[in-house]
Amino acid sequence: MKILIQNSVFFPNVIGGAELSSHLLGMELRKRGLQVDAVATTGRRGAGTTLRKRPTADEKGTVYEAPSHGFADIYENDGLPAQPGLLTRGLHHFSSVSSGRWRHLMGEVLDEVRPDVVHTNTIVGMTPTIWEAAHRRGIPVLHTLRDYHLLCPRTTLLRSDKSECTSPPVPCRILASLKLRQTHTVDAVTAPSNFVLQRHLQAGGFRGALSRVVPNACENLPDNVPDRPLDGAVRGLYLGQLDDHKGVGILLEALEVLLKQPGLENLEFDIAGSGPAEDKVRDLCSRHPQRVRFHGVVKGDEKFALLRAAAFQVVPSVWNDNFPRSILDGFSWGIPVIGSNRGGIPEVIRHEQDGLIIDPTAAALAQAVTRYVEDAGLRQTHGLSARKRGEGYTLDHQVDMFQEIYHTLSTRQDPDHASTT
Repeated sequence: MKILIQNSVFFPNVIGGAELSSHLLGMELRKRGLQVDAVATTGRRGAGTTLRKRPTADEKGTVYEAPSHGFADIYENDGLPAQPGLLTRGLHHFSSVSSGRWRHLMGEVLDEVRPDVVHTNTIVGMTPTIWEAAHRRGIPVLHTLRDYHLLCPRTTLLRSDKSECTSPPVPCRILASLKLRQTHTVDAVTAPSNFVLQRHLQAGGFRGALSRVVPNACENLPDNVPDRPLDGAVRGLYLGQLDDHKGVGILLEALEVLLKQPGLENLEFDIAGSGPAEDKVRDLCSRHPQRVRFHGVVKGDEKFALLRAAAFQVVPSVWNDNFPRSILDGFSWGIPVIGSNRGGIPEVIRHEQDGLIIDPTAAALAQAVTRYVEDAGLRQTHGLSARKRGEGYTLDHQVDMFQEIYHTLSTRQDPDHASTT
């Protein structure tokens, strides 16, 4: 079977979880003997109509790339999402509805690769017209929802003040309608969480498509987790994008209080990642250099060292997060996780079993952190449960689920998807 995986940018270009998930999926499918190639943008805007080719990380597949569509780059030199001005941002959002250039480019890739199934992920910079290109050729499409791009220009369903957007402005509603209308060319839709999947189905998207929840998978599951001491320093950990919608502002506010609180002198904290709030993080670390440490973007052994040393982890998102991969990082290393009751987070973290679910406020986060600092037995019990929970989110299981969907789509006879080319 031949699979073509699509994402806005492709590994080793990484912005967030979608890039890691699509990369790991492709690697595992190739290990199983499937032919798996990828198509993506370069992450930079442009009008180029020539596809460049490069090998995948394992050199067993090909990545096809061309400049992205729109009026802004997808990410900047430091790997962060681009931040264009207001006018450019508005034009860019409306340009995300359609791209004749990417319809043609996608068609070229499809005609060369001739996949049995196209698996799309984030379509920023390529637009829903890539679905149309596959539909015209009678090639079934599976789309995995990684965020709220189809419903919200910001992809977060938050307003500029970071409050939840329950009544979108007219331009946003028009954009969502134009994008959702094109989901009729998608044959199957999945999401890592039921929350995100249902949000799109209830909005009228993907009518008639096969729908499934396919959770994220652990990137690394160590054979053994460390025996963490019950006394001494208690280290908390934040891994992820440093931005307000991820709850970094709440975390910093809570730490300001906790670091001054009598009886919590053994609390230490490690923060790793990059993003707009980096200066605020550095400021807190500079004022508490012995207790709060900033590590920037961490990978490999450096990341594992932080996970090995952590006593608990925090995921304080204020938006309806889909399924933060960082939760599985913690679970795989036997770390209990404090997470917000937003989006798909409560589907992963079981309250009072392998972590704590809280309202995304500084006060609630401070209270949860205090519980873990003061109660070593609770940390240990929740940590053991977290590890067992993590063992259920294996890459093997995830890929089994996707392969079952691929098989269903590739064998299904559907006259609506007869080739029109």
